[in-house]
Amino acid sequence: MSLTRQSKRAVQQTIRRLERESDGFETVEKTWIRSETQYRQSRTQLERDALGGAGVWLANDAGEVLLVRNEGDEGWAEPGGKVESGESYETAARREVREETGLECALTGLREVHVVENVTAEGDAPSIVEAIVIFDGEYRGGEPRPKDGEIAEVGWFSEPPETALYDEVATRPYPANE
Repeated sequence: MSLTRQSKRAVQQTIRRLERESDGFETVEKTWIRSETQYRQSRTQLERDALGGAGVWLANDAGEVLLVRNEGDEGWAEPGGKVESGESYETAARREVREETGLECALTGLREVHVVENVTAEGDAPSIVEAIVIFDGEYRGGEPRPKDGEIAEVGWFSEPPETALYDEVATRPYPANE
């Protein structure tokens, strides 16, 4: 089976499972042009059954949203990252929040599934498709702190940041409880 077909099948299975287990969500389709190194990493992750990522649109009692700015990035986004082999998207989302920000959260719903097609700039390799699942979540404890070597800043936002890493971060509801 081709890499494209294998990865699309995995994403379709993920979406079907999430549809059964949730009250609905938005699907966002994206294409990322990857360097050869990034593409090889995606291929390796697919082979290890660890392709995809998860994040949390995390709100506190005031409805402020927790965002992070990764080192080297100008824009802000929800905390999140790659799933590990054998790990569910839900477990990955909670783990990434804890690792990146020091906070504990509860997942309260499903906001979006980004279906990302990874391609090379040269277009000389089959595309690899992955799912990035964004959950809604509630703050449960801890003091926000950035993860050394990965996260430059962590902050609570009551309105969209001046610079968002991608469009959905700027267009989601602020405060989150609206």
